[in-house]
Amino acid sequence: MSMSSEAGVPSESSLPECRTEGFDLLRRPVWILDTDTMRKRYANSAARELWRVGPGEEEEFFARDFTPHSAAIQARLRLTLDRVRAGEVFTERWTFYPDGHPFTVDCLMSGVRLADGHIGMLVEATMPEVAPTERRSVEALRHTLVMVTLYDEEGAVLFRNPSAERCFPGEAHRFAAGFAAPGDGLAMWREALAQKAVQDDAFLGTTVSGDYRMITSRGVRWHGIDIRTTTDPVSGRLAILVNERDITDRVQASARSEYLASHDAMTGLVNRSRFSELLDQAVSVPGSAGALVTVDLDNFKEVNDTHGHAAGDAVLREIGARLRSSLRPGDVCARVGGDEFALLLPGFVDGDGLLRRATELDLRLSQLIIDPVSGGAFSMAASFGIACWPQDGANPATLQRNADLALYVAKAETGRRVRRFDMMMRIDADERHQCVEDLVAAIERDAFEVFFQPLVDLASGGLVGFEALLRWRHPTRGLLLPDRFIAAAESVGLMTPIGRLMFARTCAQIRTWLDAGMEPGRVAVNLSANQFRDRQLAEQLTAQVREAGLPPSRIEFEVPETVTLGRSGETVLDTLWKLRQAGFSIALDDFGTGHASLTHLRRLPVDTIKIDRTFVAEMEHSDADRAIVHAVAVLGRELSMHVLAEGIENQGQRAGLEALGCDYGQGFLFGHPMDAAAATEWMTARTAGRGERPNVIALPAARRPSA
Repeated sequence: MSMSSEAGVPSESSLPECRTEGFDLLRRPVWILDTDTMRKRYANSAARELWRVGPGEEEEFFARDFTPHSAAIQARLRLTLDRVRAGEVFTERWTFYPDGHPFTVDCLMSGVRLADGHIGMLVEATMPEVAPTERRSVEALRHTLVMVTLYDEEGAVLFRNPSAERCFPGEAHRFAAGFAAPGDGLAMWREALAQKAVQDDAFLGTTVSGDYRMITSRGVRWHGIDIRTTTDPVSGRLAILVNERDITDRVQASARSEYLASHDAMTGLVNRSRFSELLDQAVSVPGSAGALVTVDLDNFKEVNDTHGHAAGDAVLREIGARLRSSLRPGDVCARVGGDEFALLLPGFVDGDGLLRRATELDLRLSQLIIDPVSGGAFSMAASFGIACWPQDGANPATLQRNADLALYVAKAETGRRVRRFDMMMRIDADERHQCVEDLVAAIERDAFEVFFQPLVDLASGGLVGFEALLRWRHPTRGLLLPDRFIAAAESVGLMTPIGRLMFARTCAQIRTWLDAGMEPGRVAVNLSANQFRDRQLAEQLTAQVREAGLPPSRIEFEVPETVTLGRSGETVLDTLWKLRQAGFSIALDDFGTGHASLTHLRRLPVDTIKIDRTFVAEMEHSDADRAIVHAVAVLGRELSMHVLAEGIENQGQRAGLEALGCDYGQGFLFGHPMDAAAATEWMTARTAGRGERPNVIALPAARRPSA
C-alpha cells in the first residue's frame, strides 16, 4: 500500500547520482537495484543480513538475477519501476522470501543514477508494525490450498499466492484465458463488473460464483470460483479478487453418483427411472411424435437356472449391446427390469417401418450369443410391444400401458413376437380386467358349477366314468364355458382357489351318487399349470378326498402334455408320482399337441392317454391322422396305458377308433356335458333302459419311473 508520494520530483534525466558513503553505518537495510539488469548493485550489512547472505555468499548474491519468477509480482514491479524512473519518491509494503520464509518491510523507493549511466532503485527498508493477526493472514495466504489471485479492472494479474502460481505457472494471463471455455470466464467477469460495489471495506463487493473447467498445470480440472470487486492496496484502484478451489474429485464423484442413479450397472444402459424421465420429456414436446418399444426376453430364466447367473449376466450385456448398436442419434435404450428392455424412438412415426425395425431387432437378438465365462452358446428370442404417440397415448403412463399390453399380446400369440398396439387390445384388456374382478367375486360366492360328460367303453358302450368340467354361473352373462375365463384366471393366479372349489364340489357329488346307490365310475378332474406351482398340491388333494370320504381310486387327474415340460417339469413330475402313489390315476390330456418325447412319456406315471379331438375330427378323411391315432393306440397298449379318444361325434368315428385299438371314448355321440341333476337322470335312465350297472375298469398297477 502506498504510504507517501512526493509531488514535483525531478525527471529521470535529473536523478541524483548514487552515493553509498555512510549507508554501512545505518542499521536500516539499504540496497540498490539496477533497473536494467535486475541485479543488486549494493547492499549494506543490514540489508545482507535481511536477505540471509552468509559469509562468502556476497558474489553469488550480487550476481543473482532478481527478476521475480512470479508473473503477478513482475506486473506489480513494472508499475513500481515506472514510478522510480519517473522520479517519484514513495513507500510500498513488500513481502520477500529469501529462503522460503517471508519477511515484510515498508520500502522507501527513489531513483538514482548509477556510475555506468543505468537507473538504480534505491530502497530503504523499515520493519513495519504488523499486528499478529496480519502476520497470520499472510502465512495463511501463503500456505492455503485455495488459489487466490488479484486482477486489475482489465483482467491483468496483480498478485497470486503460491497455490495459484503452482496451478497456473508461466506467463501471467488474463482471467478468461484460464477457462477451458473462455466464454464462461468472460461472462463471469462481466457479471462481476456489472454488480461491482467498491467501498472502503475491500470485502463488501458483490460475489459471483460458479463451477468451471480450467486449464491448469495438472490438465483440465474443475474449479469452484468466487470473484468479487475490491481495491488494489497498492494503487487504490478497482481490482477483482478471485478465489479458486479444485473441486474435480467432488465433481467426478457427483457425476459418478448421478450416472449410477440413472444407469443400469449390468449393461450400462439407462435405467427405468431415467428412462421414465426421458420418455416424459419426449412426449411433452408440443407437436412431437415417436414410438415406445418394450422388449421382453423369452425364457431367459432357463439360462440362469441351467447355466448359472454369470452366463445370464453375459447374455444381458450382449443383448443390451445389440440393442444399443441399433439406435439412431437421439434414440434411447434402457434396461427396465430383469430381462426387460425399452426403446424410445423420437420422430419415428412410420407404423410399417416400426414393425420392420422391430422384426430386424428380433432377428439380431436371436443370433447366437457366446458366453465368455462358460463358452456356451445361447439363442435368445424376444417379444416386442409397440405404442406410438400421440395416437396410442398422449401421456407417458398411457403410452407405457399400451406398449406393455402389445407386448403381452405378442408373448401370448404363437409365432408373432412383434405387435403394435391397437384399440381392440385395450378393449380385450379391459374385459379381462373386469373378468378378473368378477372371478374374485365368484370365488367369494362359490358361483362355479361342475358339469359331467360321460366316458364310455368303445367295445361295450358301457359307462366307465365322467369328466368333470368347470362352468361359471355369471350374474349377467349367464353360464360361461372355461374358454371364456380360464386365461384371465390363470393370469392372476386364481385357478388355484377355483380348482380347489371345483374339486371339493366334484368329490361331494361323487359321494352323493355313491350314497344313493349309483355307480358313476371314475371321475376325471383337470389340473391347471398354475395349481402345480403349489408344492403341497398332492397333499391337499389327498386331504380333500379323505374329507369327502372317497377312495383316491375314484379320481383320475388330467394334466395337459405341455404342463410336464419346461422349467417346472421336475416339480410336476414329482407331484404326479405322489398322486399316483396315493391311489389316484393320471391321464395325459391333449396328447400329440405338445412336444413330449417317448423318453419323457416313459418317466410319467400315466395310466390313460387322451387323443386330442383334432386328430379324431379328421381321421375319416386323413390317412395321416388315422395313422397317428393308430400309433398312439399301439403305444398305449405297449406301455400298459388306456387310450381314450376325445370329440367323438358319429358312429363312423367310434367304429374307426375301436378298430384302431382305442379303449374309451368321449364326445357328443355319447352325451353332452350335463349338470349334476341331468347327469343323475342320464345314469338313471341308462340303467333302467338296459338293466345294467356302469362298467368299472380295473387300473394297471402303479409303474415306477424308468431310468
